[in-house]
Amino acid sequence: MSHWLLDRLNDTRQHALKQASRAQIHHELLDAPFGEDAELIRRCADALEMVVLDLVMEDIADDEEKQKELKLSAADAFRLLRVLPRPDDAMDAGMFLLRAGTLAVLGDKGSDAARWLREESWPELPLESEDWSKRTWATILDIWLRLIRKNGWSDRDAVLERISRLRDSQLSFEKDYLEGQEPAHAKATALELIGLYHLAKAAEVFAYYMTDGVVDGKYQIHKLLETHFDRVLAVCKQAQMVELEPLSWLVAASASQMADNSIWTVTRAVNSRVTEFVKNLVERGRGDRAIFDMLPPQRRTLAEKGLLGSSRRAVVVSLPTSSGKTLIAEFRILQALNQFDHERGWVAYLAPTRTLVNQIARQLRRDFEPLNIIVEQVSPALEIDNIEVELLHQRGPAQEFRVLVATPEKLDLMLRRGWEEEIGRPLTLVVVDEAHNIQNVRRGLKLELLLATINSECQHAQFLLLTPFINNAREVARWLGGQNSEDISLALDWQPNDRVIGIVQAERGEALKHRSYDYQLRMETVHTTRHTLFVDELLTLPKNEDIAPTYSKVSNPSALAAVTAQKLQERGPVIVMHTRPDWVWTLAERLKIEDNRKAPSQNIELVQEFLEMEFG
Repeated sequence: MSHWLLDRLNDTRQHALKQASRAQIHHELLDAPFGEDAELIRRCADALEMVVLDLVMEDIADDEEKQKELKLSAADAFRLLRVLPRPDDAMDAGMFLLRAGTLAVLGDKGSDAARWLREESWPELPLESEDWSKRTWATILDIWLRLIRKNGWSDRDAVLERISRLRDSQLSFEKDYLEGQEPAHAKATALELIGLYHLAKAAEVFAYYMTDGVVDGKYQIHKLLETHFDRVLAVCKQAQMVELEPLSWLVAASASQMADNSIWTVTRAVNSRVTEFVKNLVERGRGDRAIFDMLPPQRRTLAEKGLLGSSRRAVVVSLPTSSGKTLIAEFRILQALNQFDHERGWVAYLAPTRTLVNQIARQLRRDFEPLNIIVEQVSPALEIDNIEVELLHQRGPAQEFRVLVATPEKLDLMLRRGWEEEIGRPLTLVVVDEAHNIQNVRRGLKLELLLATINSECQHAQFLLLTPFINNAREVARWLGGQNSEDISLALDWQPNDRVIGIVQAERGEALKHRSYDYQLRMETVHTTRHTLFVDELLTLPKNEDIAPTYSKVSNPSALAAVTAQKLQERGPVIVMHTRPDWVWTLAERLKIEDNRKAPSQNIELVQEFLEMEFG
């Protein structure tokens, strides 16, 4: 049954979320404040947080409906809180950010929270306060915010440094602080400090696990975390701490969820290649590019859906764009190479275009080089040149390729000429990127025939098809693997970021003296089934006289797109697409205005040389 508060909150919840969407759209697209009903949003967020706390305090591990209810309530509470103004007081602001961050993690929006915390300016927390209670509280807020943000190794190192500094300062401050308390409050004050110390210790445990995958010889940290959080909650219960207890429940639940999301947890005990690969992903030069967590689709695909431990011959993974399908493929490739290591099996990674072949090959080489796995690519040309012949005939572990990146047409040519038999090593896995092309009228039949040929003639071949959308994932999986198949479709379950889908039109203004007609742009946001943000009213975007000075000039779709893009690029990069390649050049000409002029640089020259080399 639904939580009693949700039933009473339903209409208010929808209204508050609509207000939050409106505030976010106005801030992101128009860089303008919107007079939303902040009190309504705050009340609704507080109510949803109460629902989350009730469910967190209840044992719902075996109740899928309540787990779903918790996740949705937490996600909506985060959406509401992030549009609210922060409190003026630094400690209150830190508490506000941490509450919102924990709710985001519990709502499977940890990546949104991390991005939000990177973009938001942080309050100046009193980490060096002479008041020991303030200093301890400030440290707790800071370290747990950093563990949610995970801005590379710098946040992890700062967490450990702050805990060490707190531990060193304890001798100097704690005794005087406790002796200065009134006798009636001394016990409660001491208990609160004990609770805060255990929160710090739990943060230390998680920080080490985040980068090392092991703490004090233990590879499973849930019990270690529970030990410290149980002590915090016992202290809260004994002293009735109305501020520390709810925060501790949220931090405890989010820490458990972050441990589940950890790349170490998801990939534990698969094989030695996977373990070494994870170490390299976490290290990544100890910089900001380190990977600590799996995105929700990756976690569900690899762990909950069992792809890493699966013996399925054919798996179709249907996930939204930017949900990390390539990383999923890399783990599956390592599993296949390990499975057929004795036979020195190889993997074919198929991409539909030359550009994507180049991109995938570069990424696989970068990620697999530390493992001494050789990745090669072959051109899409329908012939095999002498360089490719020599490449494919290399012998020995130090020279022979284990992953080949190609277009479907090129692999088809190679297999028809007997290359699997000629190199004497079996094809063990075929990864098909952009697999929805199998539905394409022109290229789909060729891809279908290639997969059918491999399925029929390559004894050890397994299949992994990656696509953002496909209508018949289960049928495709069964066609390749029979009963020994699986489709993993999470496309409707998660999205990597907030989206607005809008239609922009030019609106004629009044006739001006000595000039043609004036204009402005009107943007209508569209409500879709994919949880896109929208508002009821039309949004106004300004004109751009450098691109289109009059209404008659902007009525062309190309000019309209250019004016819209010029406005939207103020908030970040914009990609503009057109129907035909030759029309793209006309669109680009429209964007050659003084505001977009860049001074010549060596970087631009290098990009020009690269494009000429890649595309002619």
